[in-house]
Amino acid sequence: MDLLIGEVAKLREATAEIVSLVGRVNVIETKMSAQDSVIASLVQEVKMLKEHVNEREQYDKLTAVRIFNVPGSDSETGLAVNIYDTILKPILAAAKQKGDLATLPQVGTTIVEVYRAGKFAQGSNKPPPPVIVKFTNSVIRMAILRNKRNNTPPPSEVGAKRIIIVEDLTPATHRKLRDLLEDDRVEKAWTISGHIWYVSKKSKTPVKVKSIYDTTNAILG
Repeated sequence: MDLLIGEVAKLREATAEIVSLVGRVNVIETKMSAQDSVIASLVQEVKMLKEHVNEREQYDKLTAVRIFNVPGSDSETGLAVNIYDTILKPILAAAKQKGDLATLPQVGTTIVEVYRAGKFAQGSNKPPPPVIVKFTNSVIRMAILRNKRNNTPPPSEVGAKRIIIVEDLTPATHRKLRDLLEDDRVEKAWTISGHIWYVSKKSKTPVKVKSIYDTTNAILG
């Protein structure tokens, strides 16, 4: 009988210890849940801050374009005049004829800044670094983007590969655009004033990307 009473006492002690452990576990789980909520909130806040910074950076680029395959060298001079005369002027003339511009702007009233986005790489097969062209206002930039098709000089006139003119995007926006373009579920993707749009092969409807910091899977649903 004494042995049975002792075993029961031990069982009660063990039960009390288990109850205590369960209570402690519940407290820890509650704390972890609260911490998870804080972490999730902080992650969302960081995402919002990154989006704000990227939007501000992209806003500063709303008067600029990026031009690819412009021939030249590290020692080139007169780049602004060369870009205007050989590439931009025919496009601006077409924009004026179409009515997008009242007059044909001259180089001095068109371009604020021109520079190469990098150095020329060694090797004849290496493409030249793109040229960033910042205009005096967004109207001229938009006229260039709207009228570049069929009015950009052919390779034979510039002595290089096909000239490509696109919006000047932030690195983050460019990465997300590239990811979408490389995704097999996407039919096409493009940007309008720094915002990414895409058409999936499934929906065939243009969709604006809400956040470039969402994963591609989240964006495509």
